[in-house]
Amino acid sequence: MNSAAPAPIPAAPLRVIPPSPAQRAALGDAAPFVFILPDNLALEAAALSAGLGTQRMGDELCAVGTGPHFLAFARGLTMRGDPLGGSIERAVRPAAAWRLRTRTLPLDRRWVMGILNLTTDSFSGDGVGTGVEEAVRRAAALRDAGAAIIDVGAESARADRPVLDAAAEAAIVAPVVAALVRDGHTVSADTYKGEVAAAALEAGAEIVNDISGLTQGAAAAEQAAKAGAGYVLNYSYSVPKQRPGTPPVYEDVVRETAAWMFDRLERLRAAGLPEECVAVDPGIAFGKSHDEDLQVLRRLAELGAPGLPLLVAHSRKNFIGSVAGNAPAERDLETHVVTALAYVAGARIFRVHDAAGATRALAMAAALSTAAAGAFAPDEGSWPWRAGAEAAHMTVGGAERAAPPGQRW
Repeated sequence: MNSAAPAPIPAAPLRVIPPSPAQRAALGDAAPFVFILPDNLALEAAALSAGLGTQRMGDELCAVGTGPHFLAFARGLTMRGDPLGGSIERAVRPAAAWRLRTRTLPLDRRWVMGILNLTTDSFSGDGVGTGVEEAVRRAAALRDAGAAIIDVGAESARADRPVLDAAAEAAIVAPVVAALVRDGHTVSADTYKGEVAAAALEAGAEIVNDISGLTQGAAAAEQAAKAGAGYVLNYSYSVPKQRPGTPPVYEDVVRETAAWMFDRLERLRAAGLPEECVAVDPGIAFGKSHDEDLQVLRRLAELGAPGLPLLVAHSRKNFIGSVAGNAPAERDLETHVVTALAYVAGARIFRVHDAAGATRALAMAAALSTAAAGAFAPDEGSWPWRAGAEAAHMTVGGAERAAPPGQRW
C-alpha cells in the first residue's frame, strides 16, 4: 500500500556538532559547534555578549564556546522569553538518565535492548512464535548474553506482512510481558497501537517503543504518558508498513531528521509526555535509502541536539546488506561495528539481535572513547608476566601461571 508524502517539517531551531571523544580526552571541556536557525542580528549579539565566538555560515549562525558560555547564552534567551534558550540548554547539558515507568536508566552506561519477536515472519528469521514458554526462554538467553531490556513485538515491521488486529496483538503481547516481568526483566513493548501499548503497560512493561513516529496519532504516546512509562520516538517518513507513493527526497537527511524530531517532541509535550521519559531513534530503514541510512549513522552525533537519550535500532538491517552483500542472519559482525561507532557518537541504547556480541563491542568502544585515564591501569592484583620475573630471565618462554580474567598487563 502506498501513502502520500508527509507535510513539510519546519527547520530545526538548532543543530549541534559535539566535540569528538579525542577532543574531549585531549582538551577536557572541548567546545561544541552549535548552528542556530534562523540567523539574525539579535541572536548574534546575545551570543557574543555571552562570550561565544560566532560565524555566519549560509542560512545559519554558528556559535562556538565552552559549556558555561552556552549556558549563559541559553539562560539569557530564556529570560527574554525565547524558547530557543531551553533547546540550547538541553543540547549542551543533555539528559543524564532515561526515566521509565518504575525505574531510571543512567546514561553514563550502555544499554543493550534484546529483540524478542513473537512472530514467525521476522525479516532475519529469529521469531519465536506466540508461545509464552519459548519467549521466556529466549528472553533469559538474551539477559544472560548482556541484554538489560527485552523489546517484545508481535507484528512484523515488514511492509509485505499483514497488519495485526489490535485486540489480537494485545492478546499475544500481554501474557508474554507479564511472564517476563515476573521473571525480573525490564520490558519494552514494540507497538504503535494504543490498545496494545495499554495492555503491555498493564502487564508491567516499562517502555513503549513506537515505530510510527506519531504518523498514526498519539494513542501509544498517550498510554505511555498515562502510565509514566518510557517512550521511544522513532523517525518515520510515512505510516508503519506503508511505502510512500514516491521515494522520499531529502536535501540534507540529517538536518531534516533533526527538524522532524523537534517537531514531534512538541507533539509529545502536548500529549502529556515528559521529556525525561523520551528517547529518540533515528529510524534506520524507515523512509530512507541505504545511502541515507549510512549518512544518518555517520552524522549520528548531530541527532543528540534535543538533549535526549539516543537509541539505535540497526541490527541486521538491509543497509548492511548493501555494504557487505550478505543475508540478514549473517550481518552480526557488521552490526557490532555500527554499534561501537554509534556509542562513540553518543548513542546509549542499542536494539540488537545478538546481545552477547553487542555487549563485547560496547565494552571495547567505551574503553576507547569514554573510560577515564587509568581505568585499566595495572595494580597490585593484576597478573605479572612471570612470578618474580627479572630482566635476566624474561627470555624464558611461558608464564608460571595462567592469566586470570581481568588481567591488566
